[in-house]
Amino acid sequence: MPLEARLPYRSQLLTNPTRLVVDIFGATSNTNWITQRDGLRELGNVYYEQPQPDIFRLVLPLRHAQAWGYSIDYRGTTLRIRVKRPPARLSLKGLTIGLDAGHGGTNVGAASAKGSQEKVLTLAIAQKLRQELEKAGARVLMTRETDVTVENGSRVLLMRQLNPDLLLSIHVNSSGSATVQGTSTYYRYVAYRPLALAIYNEVRKTGLKGFGNVGSFNFNLNGATEYPNALIETAFVSNPEDEKRLTDPAFQQQLAERIKDGVEEFLKSTRAKGPRGWLLREPAAN
Repeated sequence: MPLEARLPYRSQLLTNPTRLVVDIFGATSNTNWITQRDGLRELGNVYYEQPQPDIFRLVLPLRHAQAWGYSIDYRGTTLRIRVKRPPARLSLKGLTIGLDAGHGGTNVGAASAKGSQEKVLTLAIAQKLRQELEKAGARVLMTRETDVTVENGSRVLLMRQLNPDLLLSIHVNSSGSATVQGTSTYYRYVAYRPLALAIYNEVRKTGLKGFGNVGSFNFNLNGATEYPNALIETAFVSNPEDEKRLTDPAFQQQLAERIKDGVEEFLKSTRAKGPRGWLLREPAAN
């Protein structure tokens, strides 16, 4: 979209129906048509609105119920919007997954009264999860593989450069009250809620109590729009019962398997939905 200047904009990825809405501030339309190109695989018929004299709204309908990411930038004064198509195969085999072991190095993260450290636990769980994902045929890209310091901003930039199909960030939780316990997942954008919810439901099967699936969460690695992502707070290291589980290698393996199952469930539910959110059903038997 050519503009006279690099104007500020706001984007929203909405659902039911799935669409990307971009508001450009200080812009007024001087045309009454949009050319719809042939052969587009993810975009429907793009249209615009002028909700206010100084707000130009571009609406990009998506052909699939599950959005897989987008990016917006300027080339000179031309605003470019790129929408990612779904992976060719909605299965772990061949999927590229970004995996973030929270904290590390000088950033210890949460710690228990007994000395358990978040940076150690997250790396142990992430390494086991990596093995499970690779065993299923996925390609895994780690933000850290050892006990090193990596700033969150660097992790975000790395993942944006590598551009995975989806991103998982592994953490352990903490509270000022030792009675608080349970597992939780977090997402920022409602379009990526299904991934976080699928993982949450599977991790609950380990026997951990539920602390919730939380939306609009303003965490660095949840901020990327380029791919679906989820933050997983596996359990509370500040709770003695949860801590005992978190420090058990066998339970760490259970967590890894359940998180992997959650991703598979997300992919399965995505496969079951056709364009515009319609659920594909098997033909009725005669």
